[in-house]
Amino acid sequence: MRKRRWSAALAALLALFLCAGCAGGQGPSGGSSAPENSAADGEKIQLTEENKAVYADLLWPLVENGELLNDWDNGPDPLYDRSGLAQQLEIVDAILEEDTMTLTAEVYGLVAIDSNTDEEYPRGNGWTIVGTYTVQSSVDDLHYPYILLGTSTVKLRGTAAGQEYLSCRWVPLENPGHTYLEAKTKAVQAQLDASEKPDLSGFDQRMVNYVYQVIRSQRMIGGPEEITRWDLENFCTQLDVLYEDPIDPVTGEIVFDPTPLDAGLVRLIPTLRSFTAHEPLADYSVFEGSDLDLLDLYLWSEEGPVDLSTLRIGHTKQLSMDGFDQDIALDLSGSSVDALSIHSWSAGVSEFRGCDGITKLEINNTRTDTTLINRGTFPNLKVLQMSFFSDYARFRDLSQLATFGEDVQIDLTLTYQACNNKTVATLDGVRLNRLVLDPKNGQWPLDEPDPSLVDRVRAQQVEWLDPNSY
Repeated sequence: MRKRRWSAALAALLALFLCAGCAGGQGPSGGSSAPENSAADGEKIQLTEENKAVYADLLWPLVENGELLNDWDNGPDPLYDRSGLAQQLEIVDAILEEDTMTLTAEVYGLVAIDSNTDEEYPRGNGWTIVGTYTVQSSVDDLHYPYILLGTSTVKLRGTAAGQEYLSCRWVPLENPGHTYLEAKTKAVQAQLDASEKPDLSGFDQRMVNYVYQVIRSQRMIGGPEEITRWDLENFCTQLDVLYEDPIDPVTGEIVFDPTPLDAGLVRLIPTLRSFTAHEPLADYSVFEGSDLDLLDLYLWSEEGPVDLSTLRIGHTKQLSMDGFDQDIALDLSGSSVDALSIHSWSAGVSEFRGCDGITKLEINNTRTDTTLINRGTFPNLKVLQMSFFSDYARFRDLSQLATFGEDVQIDLTLTYQACNNKTVATLDGVRLNRLVLDPKNGQWPLDEPDPSLVDRVRAQQVEWLDPNSY
């Protein structure tokens, strides 16, 4: 996709250069090439959403090495400590002058603020700075989750061999994190003043503190005691709860806290759309009034199997369960779930109940009894995606897949010793849309499965992966 967009960007640039002196020619958006205005330094190009995306692609090669966030002439000058900082570009100005184009782009990214010193540090995606919190825009912002870092003005020339970058001028915004927080707070101050401050003393303070951190990343706030209902409903629509065990102030060592996290504060957030928990919760009924796009539950626990008997979900488009190392029983009778995704390397689902509403099911690995995956358990299923890897010849009975009708799309991937003959034999006569076999993706080549067994599967597409192609 990037290659195609790059080709389109280069073609558009060359077209502009070739037609610069043509009367009545076509501009980049297919309309009249007549400039918005003319000046001594060139012709201003009228920007559309289409050509803004094309021109932004011309600048992306300067992002990787930090060259877009730098000043230089006569060719790019790498500045590796700024690599990866730019996350979004918005073209705000484009000027054509003879054989050169000048593009001005607003650069958006993330900023970390030191909790103790208030000092700012631009940061890239995928890494954090200890002792800081990240400033990000709210979900209703056009550039969510990124904020404005500054502007870059790049002059370039189009040639038959490609583009030639001539110069760059980087104008950083002073303290972009604080600037964003102050502006956002000012914009919503009336709503904050009019909103109630709920008593949060009765909630798990770990959860209260987490919510405070989320709000602090989007507006100026002095502490958890300043949280309003407006904050909860507008700044907490997406919660990714990564709880960390406390650190002993004397030894500096992590102190394991076996107490499950009580997420009861969720009940005060009716606008919550996405919730991810990286540890088991004390009570899973807190979602009974929620209408979610995603509920992502990581279920690993040192205290034994996770008890999901309290699980109640008003509605979620997708429920994902991952990380459990002991079998779980899943009862969705009191929940509305559209799509279910399950993954575990060492355990499985021992029971499925109340799955009538599920239309899409994804199972990655797990030790789940595969005979449970049938039409009776999932009567309204439309899409079934199953993928299994085994480092020994673990038997899985997949014969119950035959209970699904022609209206169900079924894709199955068997990797390494999950491709054993005994398992594949259970697919005799089973209808599949796609069957992927990857028997050699392990420590040593596996001679199974027998091709004659594979031939008995009613698969529209069978793909044998070549280990030499990895």
